[in-house]
Amino acid sequence: MKRSSPIKKEATLREQVFQVLVSELKSARFAPGERITEEGLAKRLGVSRTPIREALGQLTKQGILRARVGGGYVVPSPSIEEIRQIIAVRRLLEPAAVRMAAGEYGPAEIDRISKAIDAESRAAPRASAGMFAKANEDFRHAIFDAISNQVLSSVIAQFAGHLHFIRGATLSDLELRREIVDRQQQIRDALAQRDADRAEALWRSYLDLTEAALTKALTDFKRRAATPARDVAKAATAA
Repeated sequence: MKRSSPIKKEATLREQVFQVLVSELKSARFAPGERITEEGLAKRLGVSRTPIREALGQLTKQGILRARVGGGYVVPSPSIEEIRQIIAVRRLLEPAAVRMAAGEYGPAEIDRISKAIDAESRAAPRASAGMFAKANEDFRHAIFDAISNQVLSSVIAQFAGHLHFIRGATLSDLELRREIVDRQQQIRDALAQRDADRAEALWRSYLDLTEAALTKALTDFKRRAATPARDVAKAATAA
């Protein structure tokens, strides 16, 4: 049976291709260094190469993909130092935004946060990380999108397109998903109580968890990627 394409022909193809690829990147469909080609995507998605090329170019401009020597694109693999630098910047911005949310958010904003957390809870037991990753992104939007300082909100949103692979790989950990949901519920409750000090402290702890999980996932991935090479070298030495 022919698989149906996720692309709807009546809509703008470039934008649909872009959204499909972003969704796949967030769910860790592509590993760092894996080659992504126009031809392969066009065949799989059932569209011409022109919207594929435009979407890949847009993802490259945003730093989500990187052009590959010899053709095609790859998901860039961040270094542990890059992860730490990104989290360091987030520590400068996000706690202030959370404190602002504690003073501004009413029932409607808290309800939006709760719905995102509920979606995460439902997705937590699933083997695939895709639905949890989507709900996790919705939680971030619910926390930051409605604050009155829209410049701050926009700056924070710039981090949404980065670290897609490593974030998806991290969210594959079922135990970590449960920990994330528990911490988010505490943050939501602090916001609902307008307890800015507690909300900010909880968010700083949440960022600590994020950094630890991201660096562990990257370390584990690099270790697995290096294992075959070590095994080959060991076999050659033994021979």
